[in-house]
Amino acid sequence: MHRVKISPCWRLAVLLSVLVGVPSTAGAHERREVGAYQLVVGFLTEPAFEGLKNGVDLWVLDRETHQPVEGLERTLQVELTYVPSGTTKVLRLRTIYREPGHYTADLIPTVPGHYRFRFFGSLGETAVNETFDSRAGGGQFDDVDAAADLQFPERLPALREMQSAIRGTQQTAQQAQDAALAAQAGRTSAQTIAIIGAVLGALGLATGIGAVRTARKR
Repeated sequence: MHRVKISPCWRLAVLLSVLVGVPSTAGAHERREVGAYQLVVGFLTEPAFEGLKNGVDLWVLDRETHQPVEGLERTLQVELTYVPSGTTKVLRLRTIYREPGHYTADLIPTVPGHYRFRFFGSLGETAVNETFDSRAGGGQFDDVDAAADLQFPERLPALREMQSAIRGTQQTAQQAQDAALAAQAGRTSAQTIAIIGAVLGALGLATGIGAVRTARKR
């Protein structure tokens, strides 16, 4: 597998940041051994907040040599799931500049709560199908938090709140349209009845006049 040539000092800094458990932009991550490899998984920025740019965070090291494993952006993908709704999306991994063995998939989480990452594909000759849950699912990395408490001086509506308001407006507009159509149908029916009444009245008047004329002729 092709490896990028980097200085020993930089390699040591990268390895220490992973092994000690504090990657440069994250705190709470889950470590797992998969075959000959160690995976370290979490959100790229923690704590993670709804509406803010973030990403899936993945470090991969060789278990024996502790060397970063490169080239996985071509062999691994990640399926992201928002567990409460079951909504899923497959994202492609990309490398992080000058950090060998470090991968991410960009995302903006739009709802707080429980997220799941499933990595699938291959690590060298090892087939991979590994699932990592945030804390609400028993995992070791943080759930996505609501962003309202961070907003100052005014709280902005969350995307889900705007979507709910839009749906409510659409429903109100539809109800108003239905009421207008019903009223129009009612007016049409009333007009039809009035016309029928007028026609019947005219027919009755003509019949009466005819009957009077016939009686006079007798």
